Amino acid sequence: MSATPFDHLPVPDPGQPDLRSVPKFLWWVGVRQRKIVLTGTFFGIINLLCVALMPGVLGRGIQAIADESSSELQKAVVSALAIGLLQAAAGILRHRRAVGSWISAATRLQQLVARKAVDLGADLPRLVSTGEVSAINSNDVERVARVYDLIPRLSGALVSFFVVSILLINSSPTLGLLVIIGVPLLGLAIGPIIKPLQSRESAQREKLSESSGLAADTVAGLRILRGIGGEETFLKRFQNASQNVRAAAVRTAKMRALLDGLQVILPGSLVVGVIWVGGNLVSRGDLKVGELLAFYGYSAFLMIPLQILTESAQRLTSGVVAARRVMKLLRVEILQSHGNSKFPDSFNKLTDLKSGLTISPNKFVGVVCDNSLTADELVDRLGGYLESDQVFVDDTPFSEITRDQIRSHIYAQEKEPAILSGTISTLFNVKNSGRISMEQAIEAASAADILDSLEGDGYNAEVVERGRTLSGGQRQRLALARTIFVDAPIVVLDDPTSAVDAHTEARIASRLKQIRGAQTTVVFTTSPLLLDHTDHVVMISEGRVAAVGNHFDLLKQNDEYKRLVVRGE
Repeated sequence: MSATPFDHLPVPDPGQPDLRSVPKFLWWVGVRQRKIVLTGTFFGIINLLCVALMPGVLGRGIQAIADESSSELQKAVVSALAIGLLQAAAGILRHRRAVGSWISAATRLQQLVARKAVDLGADLPRLVSTGEVSAINSNDVERVARVYDLIPRLSGALVSFFVVSILLINSSPTLGLLVIIGVPLLGLAIGPIIKPLQSRESAQREKLSESSGLAADTVAGLRILRGIGGEETFLKRFQNASQNVRAAAVRTAKMRALLDGLQVILPGSLVVGVIWVGGNLVSRGDLKVGELLAFYGYSAFLMIPLQILTESAQRLTSGVVAARRVMKLLRVEILQSHGNSKFPDSFNKLTDLKSGLTISPNKFVGVVCDNSLTADELVDRLGGYLESDQVFVDDTPFSEITRDQIRSHIYAQEKEPAILSGTISTLFNVKNSGRISMEQAIEAASAADILDSLEGDGYNAEVVERGRTLSGGQRQRLALARTIFVDAPIVVLDDPTSAVDAHTEARIASRLKQIRGAQTTVVFTTSPLLLDHTDHVVMISEGRVAAVGNHFDLLKQNDEYKRLVVRGE
């Protein structure tokens, strides 16, 4: 099978983009795929040059018929056939490389966006809305990439335009000067429209991102909204946002329609002028019949480069707006700064200064909080996502340890972990210690029955986007199985069994203790079934450690703990 222009995708390393300005960013992307862009440009020039030269060849053929010269006619026919074949071949190769340029640029940009999302990690939702990231990755990336799809045709249009201008000047200086002077004037006529179109399109993209973000938030919180009767309020908010997007789109469409109209009217006016002048030259006997037909063909051809130039202005405007949005995302910095130290392979204690929580190594610890928000913040801090100068491993704050080191030593599972689409085996395609197999992890999380409920055979069973066809308990168990499989030195779990029934929770508690009991494991929960298997429990009240002890001792001795765990029963 022959190689395609984009067999090398995705690239091993997308590189570090130049974000100083839009032109430098677009140049940086183009240079990274210069080979495919340059070869596409070459074939684009050959393709349109063939189109440009064809009217002259046909004109000579018509003139040969008028002069009754069979030899000249044969030469014209052979030349037309050769140019036609070359035009077809160059057109195919130009198109392949134009598509390759588009796909290469889009893939590189998507890799940059994905890498930025990975680098930001849990900081991402705090800095950029989900709707904006989705809009950038799906729409803006494609608009930027389309700029490189345009380069071969634009290059061919410019070169062929100058070639035709020279041919016209050689045949008739009057017509040649008309073209050379007329085209820049047409460009000046289009110029004033570009800036307003760019401004309106930018406003439309911003409103679309806001609407997408609001839609994502509403869908994510739909269950809660139904519970509090807030569907109508949020529906009206989304309707208003949608109307704002529609109004912005209409304003953009009006300017775009004006540009499209000029794309037809202005080149057409130039063609009419060329034909009128050429017709006068013929009537005075200064041009022959074949030359007249050639002039008409050249005039008609001029529509092509002029339309490409107008389209290029429109496409480039859209690409510049989209490039600004992509660059804005790529410029986002992480919330927490980190140093260059390593995380110790063995430690004496893990301490959160803000709450006073201290975790000893190789212990199965339960943490009970009087407020779920306090628990969420503690999980984020222990995971290295918030206030990295408040958490210490021995005497070293997290702010002095590299993010990669923290991520490789601590695995923090949030309350509602993400389940990505793909097969079960793909879900477990993550770095792991190698100590625990996928089968053991699924068994420990009591998730084996989930495989039977999915379409597919065993570990090839498919999980749809965000696991939306699974129940809350099934998603929790799959996420817990993945966490167990990763088998990080330190695991922090935020209410990992809140959506499962009591019998399943009891099995999970026993198996989790058995498989993680000899390693550092911190479970934030109020479930007595889980707390019963811990080595000791820490109670957090009003953000600070209030009690430490055995689960049963705390039940007997601490009324607040009892209230939190058994709800007064």
